[in-house]
Amino acid sequence: MSKNVVICTGQPGAGRDEYLQGLKEKYDFSYYHLFEYIVKEAEKQGYTLSKLNVLDFYDSKPGRLEEFRAEAVRNIIAEIGEKDGIHVISTPFHFEWKGKSYIGLEENEVKSLNPDVFIVVIDDLVRVRERLKRDPQWMEHNFTLIELSQWRREEIMGVYNLSRMFIPHKEYYIVAKEHGLDLLQDLIFNRHKKKVYLSHPITGEGTEFFKKVRRFAKTLQPYYTIFDPYMIKDWELVETWRTVRNKARSEGKKIPEKIDVTIEYSDGPKTYKVDSWDIEAAINNLRAQIIDMDYKIIESAHYVVAYHPREQISAGVLCEMVQAKGLAKFIYVFYPFEPSPFFEWYATKLFHDEKAMIEFLKQTAGKETNTI
Repeated sequence: MSKNVVICTGQPGAGRDEYLQGLKEKYDFSYYHLFEYIVKEAEKQGYTLSKLNVLDFYDSKPGRLEEFRAEAVRNIIAEIGEKDGIHVISTPFHFEWKGKSYIGLEENEVKSLNPDVFIVVIDDLVRVRERLKRDPQWMEHNFTLIELSQWRREEIMGVYNLSRMFIPHKEYYIVAKEHGLDLLQDLIFNRHKKKVYLSHPITGEGTEFFKKVRRFAKTLQPYYTIFDPYMIKDWELVETWRTVRNKARSEGKKIPEKIDVTIEYSDGPKTYKVDSWDIEAAINNLRAQIIDMDYKIIESAHYVVAYHPREQISAGVLCEMVQAKGLAKFIYVFYPFEPSPFFEWYATKLFHDEKAMIEFLKQTAGKETNTI
């Protein structure tokens, strides 16, 4: 049996460990929570560490904490060496604490672990903040959206850079928790499946349209690992702000002090009241992150599949096709109308019939699977 090592990270509040524990209930793999190994090493030296004091200890004795972590990593490596199968190491890569930044893994430690896959678990920042408010480690800190967005950016970029220090590069994936367990399962247990970035219009679309997108995605799920950018739910926050801001400008009124933001989750919609100043401070960062995350997912995918059943071309879909072409990705497009030459130019193959596209993709997956 082969051995695969996965480093799974994600900022506190993103639900990383909850996500992994859900997978552990369904599938068998070796699970290593790095913090628990650090606590054991500290106990050997007479220190009692918990989530409530570990970052204060890190601040006062950084060298000692790093010694504990280095030994914890060595112990994990030793355990991995004893058996084959799937090995998942869970830890945040980046911490923010009392105005300072801390690293959860050093480059030399990552090189020693020599992972096959890096996974960064993310969630929308409103829900991240809601989780942190319930977490004893973080509940006394009133995080702003800009703080959380910067924290997530450091997590995503830091782990991306770790994956690129290997030659050839290691697999690197950004996973929105809203995808559910299917995506995580595929990335860890079905690595042979080709990765697809599912591009589709978002702005201006409603619930029924997204149901069509999900049905389309489910037809491909048995054959491909599917990334849907709509699962990164920060989009609702950005679109709500844009709608409120445009309305205020057109009517010559001030923006309300608080804005209701409704986010459609897989288990139903939830409405949050968010301070306008909080959104405004973070909005530029959020806009840029949405694009950066989408482009990084495209970079990690084999194909871009554009599902575009409406006639008016989505600017986002076209930009994603341009980005994918520059990365030498195959771009398959469903568009049941006469295309503009610019839209057609960036498609590897364009389909007017949805069933024909699905059949083509199924056959393509079958041919590739037979060569593995």
